[in-house]
Amino acid sequence: MGKAPDLREIIDPPDEIVQAGLNGDLVFFVGAGASMLLGLPSWSGLTEKAFEELRQHGYLNYSEIEQLKSLDPKKQFSIAYSIAKDNRYELDLTKHLSGKSEGDSIYNAINNIGCSCVTTNYDELLAPRFLDNKDGSTTAALVKRVYDKEQFFAKLLNEPGTVVHLHGAISKPETMIVTTKDYLEQYDHENIQEFLGELFEKKTILFLGYGLEEAEVLEHILRRGSVKVTSERRRFALQGYFLSQKPLYENLHTYYKKTFGVHLLGFIRDHENYKCLEAIIKTWANKIVVRKPPLAVDHDFMDEVLKGE
Repeated sequence: MGKAPDLREIIDPPDEIVQAGLNGDLVFFVGAGASMLLGLPSWSGLTEKAFEELRQHGYLNYSEIEQLKSLDPKKQFSIAYSIAKDNRYELDLTKHLSGKSEGDSIYNAINNIGCSCVTTNYDELLAPRFLDNKDGSTTAALVKRVYDKEQFFAKLLNEPGTVVHLHGAISKPETMIVTTKDYLEQYDHENIQEFLGELFEKKTILFLGYGLEEAEVLEHILRRGSVKVTSERRRFALQGYFLSQKPLYENLHTYYKKTFGVHLLGFIRDHENYKCLEAIIKTWANKIVVRKPPLAVDHDFMDEVLKGE
């Protein structure tokens, strides 16, 4: 099945990703690891904040919190929201996810690359800056955010500046997927499964911000998208490992390739930790040129659009 590429601190973009940008086929799939580089909390970090808020109001104590921490974050959120509801208390997570700006960060680099994005993050730091210079214009396309699963169509990703918020976003709290019930209902929805299926079949995807801690989310998304393993290299994932984890990286490389057709690109965490991911994307911003897909691609998606009307 092919040897895993060497672990490196800086990785060049694979030829398939560079070509996908030129073809208008490139989509970045962005997870919590990217937002954490700006100091935003992970899912586990968010549950800690939710539990602490409930503790301060007398609805939980330290002993109960310690026991709940052994559960996965979705169960923790579900229990936190249930406790809040039982006590008629409104638990608001959005205040922990706002107030950051892209600055000179990984988000600035992603936005400079300009391809359409899908994200499981609640924040709205993704804002691809696509510049269409065919007529000499340097006007960026307006960012189009999609939160509602009824509006999830893969054709949207042919429009520059599109960001699909798979788990909702802080500006629309009612769309945020938080509890286990929310999560299962979201991924059981026909639109979500069709959207992911079309996405994985027709686009070249780079997953970033999905480290070992977010592996469960990544795998659930891939399974719901019913990915087919082919000889084509269309799915890639940037993941960080310590040098001592080389055997783990090599085994996971084989696992993801055989199971989901995802090619792991491993970077070394020993010296800069996840800041390496930021450095990699900054170098890629100078090497990837994104163009609009040809008109023929829009015709390929027409059946999907008509289905949704």
